[in-house]
Amino acid sequence: MPTLLQCINTLIENISVSDRQETNIKASVSNIGGYLNDKENDLSISRTFTNGSYERDTNIRPLDDIDIFAVLKRDDWKDEYDQLPNPQSVLSKFKNYLNGLNDYKDKVSQNRPCVTIELSDKDFDILPSFELVGGGYEIPNHDLKSWIKTYPELLSSDLEATHKKCDYKLKPLIKVIKYWNRDKGKLIPSFHIEEVAINIFKINSFKNYEECIRLWFNNAEYNLQSYELNSNEEYNAILKKIKSVRDKLNDAKGKYDEGKEGDAIQIWKDVFGKEFPTVDIEEAKQFSKSLSEGSLKVSSSGLLSTNVGKAVSSSKGFFGGISND
Repeated sequence: MPTLLQCINTLIENISVSDRQETNIKASVSNIGGYLNDKENDLSISRTFTNGSYERDTNIRPLDDIDIFAVLKRDDWKDEYDQLPNPQSVLSKFKNYLNGLNDYKDKVSQNRPCVTIELSDKDFDILPSFELVGGGYEIPNHDLKSWIKTYPELLSSDLEATHKKCDYKLKPLIKVIKYWNRDKGKLIPSFHIEEVAINIFKINSFKNYEECIRLWFNNAEYNLQSYELNSNEEYNAILKKIKSVRDKLNDAKGKYDEGKEGDAIQIWKDVFGKEFPTVDIEEAKQFSKSLSEGSLKVSSSGLLSTNVGKAVSSSKGFFGGISND
């Protein structure tokens, strides 16, 4: 029977993008980039680049968070007063161009501040932008009447540094939070989940995925920024959901410390749903009992058993005698 840590590892595997999907994404990005960078399209694009969850390797299945920045030539778009055009007019021009291509006919829509290409197995968000002197970009604001500044490369570099500090386990944590957030209606913007994780784990360390996921929910309410959400109602709603999960995971921790691993696994299953592996609760309880009694064994293949293999040190503490990897 799998342990709680093994179940969490399986959850991460279940929601992560496969190598085959990665290859497919690259092909689609190349195709879209070819059209956007076509000198004959009258969009005056200087270059394109991928960003967001895909570029930072924090995207999850099913794929719906692949961002492509289209950096526009400012001199070709500004008016005689050096003013940029209304964002809606730029987005409309992008939408009309892409929808006129045979590859994307009737697959293009506007999703507030970006234009989305909806393919059969993945979506691409095309984001018109203007590069700023000294770094950063101006992108359409949600009101579609103004341009706001964003610094995607700064977020990427901060994430990489914190990911390294956390022994390269931060990105899988973020995937789990994004999976949970998607199930709750995607109330938290994807990039803000990453920002919250960076802030938390710049000053906190952890031993395993159970601990880091629990730490995120224990600290998220102090790092979540209300202005990143659409309204105070959404902010309060997501805080309520975060606190609910926090309490459940802390309860699961307490049950595991008491040797009730089966109960802990069931709580995690209730929180994370269908992609969290299903286990036989009675079997889980028997394994927990065997662990506390010192009769649990591990085989050469790494599977746990009460009959065959090397004995695992008895423990009534959390993950005692079990690898934290």
